[in-house]
Amino acid sequence: MPISIILGLHLTTFHPNHFLMAHYLEYISVKGYAKIISGNQMTGIKESIDKPITLKGVKVIAVSGPVKTINGQPRILLNQISSSIIETSTNKNGIFKFSLKPGFYTFFLVDGDRAYLNSFDGNGFFKGTKLTQPINDLLLLDDQNAIY
Repeated sequence: MPISIILGLHLTTFHPNHFLMAHYLEYISVKGYAKIISGNQMTGIKESIDKPITLKGVKVIAVSGPVKTINGQPRILLNQISSSIIETSTNKNGIFKFSLKPGFYTFFLVDGDRAYLNSFDGNGFFKGTKLTQPINDLLLLDDQNAIY
């Protein structure tokens, strides 16, 4: 039901449902999983492949925009990231969730004062994600101790 409100000398009609829909559409849901893998991950050596282990209570960050690597390394100090950072943590099942505005984001696992992502775009940047619709299966791997 529309509500009439007088703002200054203008009569404005406020539709509560339209406002709620517009606010809801500004943000997109991102759901992901954080896991750790280690050991020999080479295909063909099935007996040595370790299964991924869920990461519980780990900080995950979403950085607005692309992030340049430092000499192609999978780690970067948090204070070297100049874009805005949104953070969350994984739950007991290794699941993390964000509610973000549409745009381009780079997602990292955080270990102390460093962000970790062993995925690159081939142009000197960490691999990012263009967010235009909900994502339910973003996988972040801590594979620092894995052999490929």
